[in-house]
Amino acid sequence: MLAVSADGNMKLYRFRRSGSSDGSAFFNGLFVAEDSAVAAFVDKIQRSLKNTQGRGTCGDSQWTAARETSRRASKLDEEGMEVAVCRHGFLLKALNMYRGEIFAYPLYLQKELMPAKAKFFAMDVACKYWPYMEKAASVLPALQELTTMKPFLSVMHARAHATKCEIIWSGKNQEGAGMTAGEEVEQVNSYLSRCALTTKYMSKAARLDMFTVHAMGWNRKKVTPSIRHFPQDM
Repeated sequence: MLAVSADGNMKLYRFRRSGSSDGSAFFNGLFVAEDSAVAAFVDKIQRSLKNTQGRGTCGDSQWTAARETSRRASKLDEEGMEVAVCRHGFLLKALNMYRGEIFAYPLYLQKELMPAKAKFFAMDVACKYWPYMEKAASVLPALQELTTMKPFLSVMHARAHATKCEIIWSGKNQEGAGMTAGEEVEQVNSYLSRCALTTKYMSKAARLDMFTVHAMGWNRKKVTPSIRHFPQDM
């Protein structure tokens, strides 16, 4: 695997009033990481590192993903999902977001996907995330292996960063990246967002199963292009 691209999708939220009393999900942990494991990891990271409050600025742009906070939305349970894909657009792993797009979420996905030995890790705020990851790895030896990957600022988003930042971090300037854009997660998030109108009213377990089935359908579509997009049409 050459590259992994990760980004948050805030459209995939779920209202807290929808409840979660319909039992456990069939596909718990298969595609969407278990909430308990993610929460334990986030707590460990936030105990080890000093929080960086506020918005990250690069050039003339304000990046809401470039921050670390413990604030939660009052009317929502899951505030969205952090999704990781390979450079060919296959869905690899996701997790539920409960505190906005904090850096600890892509860090968890990067850790989980490390066995794939990807060379690059692409994000739209790679210039802000990478120093955070290196700091976490310096404090927690178990994350040290993550530093063998190379940061990759997604090509399209790099245009909104400072010129110096674009030159240093942009994926098009990374040796060995080829034609990788680092934006592959955007098209997958567009597909998953089609589920948003229904999943925001679902129970926790039903929502998890829905996204897992759609992820399997998307990946099968990538392998066999002749089938239709949505799993129920297969």
